[in-house]
Amino acid sequence: MIPRPSNTAPLLDGADSDSKTGTRLTGTVRTIPGSLIYDLPIGTLIRFSDHIPEPPANRQGDLAVWRLFNGIGRLARRDPPPHFSPLAHPASITIRTADFGERGAVAFTFALGEPSTAAMRFEVLQLPPVGSVRILARDGNNAELLHLAEDEGAAVAWLARHAVPAAIFDPVTADEIAAMLVEGR
Repeated sequence: MIPRPSNTAPLLDGADSDSKTGTRLTGTVRTIPGSLIYDLPIGTLIRFSDHIPEPPANRQGDLAVWRLFNGIGRLARRDPPPHFSPLAHPASITIRTADFGERGAVAFTFALGEPSTAAMRFEVLQLPPVGSVRILARDGNNAELLHLAEDEGAAVAWLARHAVPAAIFDPVTADEIAAMLVEGR
């Protein structure tokens, strides 16, 4: 699971201020449908759950399966439905539970129009902090989050340790986060 990032971004689980922007968020963690997760910025910290209680620790097999559908991760990718396909394909999101290149880096893709995903609960825990830098890998027209760095210097250092061809930097702007807050998501 991803630990809470070291930089102070607005959390949606109570009043908290962001030292970089001064933004105060109030309220509780919000459960939202997967279709709204699709519109959030890449890098948003999300808790996902299938509403099934955690099995006891002595049942390792059941616990491993439970962890596939219950955890915390960052929104890493959004895939639109194919436009020219004769088959109906829903849009999908990918949530990564650890940084790319780290042990245990697992990504889960949820098809947003599937009945199994409709039963999932998604909670937005944190928007990406203003001033942080997303390191993205391009795959066609879709970008995938590899790492969310605290700032540009940290992004350069991360990229020096992880040789990723064609990676790009995408800074998180105040306008992007403000637009999400104004829209009420």
